[in-house]
Amino acid sequence: MRLVISLATRGRPTQLLDTIRRSVANWTHTDTQMWVMCDADDQGSIDAATFYSSQTDHRVFVSVRPREDTIAAKWNRATEIPADLYLVAADDDPYITPGYDTRLLEAAARFPDGIGMVYGHMANASFSGVVAPTAGLVKAMGNKIFPEYFPYWFCDHWTDNVARLIDRISFADVRTDQSHVGKTQELREPGWWATWFDAAYLMLRKQAHDIVDDVKFDATEKDRDRIKSCAPLIEYRSRWINDNVRANATNLEAWSKLSTDDARYQRVKERAIAMIPHLLDDYGMDPSEAARFRQALMPSTAQGLPTAYPAKFESAIKRWVA
Repeated sequence: MRLVISLATRGRPTQLLDTIRRSVANWTHTDTQMWVMCDADDQGSIDAATFYSSQTDHRVFVSVRPREDTIAAKWNRATEIPADLYLVAADDDPYITPGYDTRLLEAAARFPDGIGMVYGHMANASFSGVVAPTAGLVKAMGNKIFPEYFPYWFCDHWTDNVARLIDRISFADVRTDQSHVGKTQELREPGWWATWFDAAYLMLRKQAHDIVDDVKFDATEKDRDRIKSCAPLIEYRSRWINDNVRANATNLEAWSKLSTDDARYQRVKERAIAMIPHLLDDYGMDPSEAARFRQALMPSTAQGLPTAYPAKFESAIKRWVA
């Protein structure tokens, strides 16, 4: 079995080099590969990764492409590389467990049909710091590690929900060093994106249940029914997480200090806004619930994009997610 590590980086070449060195030092499986996903305009990162690849370990490869609009798209480059398991990595939290690659592959082998998610220890109360979908799960999710709907964060929340909704999580005793994690580089309007995520819950549920219903998914009909019946529990947890994002949105925006007047960000948000009618009208959502989401998410004027989560709808949204 082969593990392919997809390491996304931007603008931190010194930290990147340290992360690569520390992560590679803990490999024990001969077929493990790391692909460092660099942006074409980030020469410092390209030079650091290329130096390590050429001088130290030829199992480290460098991918250089024009910068994508989303971090998910950068991680998704790795799906072009044949693997049994894909591990998500960043330039600020190296993998520090000896033999972590072998442990992850052993945990992935628990899935009888090769469809599932391997997690390590938690990074916070909500999500694991170690995220590794199998090739079977990646294929079932449209040949993507993460969906490319979001500019940051929420893409791993989405895939976490899929893993929970299909009841396919395996644990590996693996940790990352979280002591020097940097700022989220694209954090803008977290409250709006949290609500968009909530509005997409029926589309997400259908994606997961289509995986469960597929003949490749090894389960009895009774197990399929049990798994699908748990969707409201998982969706409640998800909304609770996003409710906390909304509650802290003002502080998060002050911390990031990023303007929404950014071409890449506006392209991602324009696509998200264009999807709203599909999310609310095409999956059987209750009309009154759809109306509340539409009121909160749609631009209030024809000019420009909304620049912040609409405060006047905050109390209403707290009622929906309760």
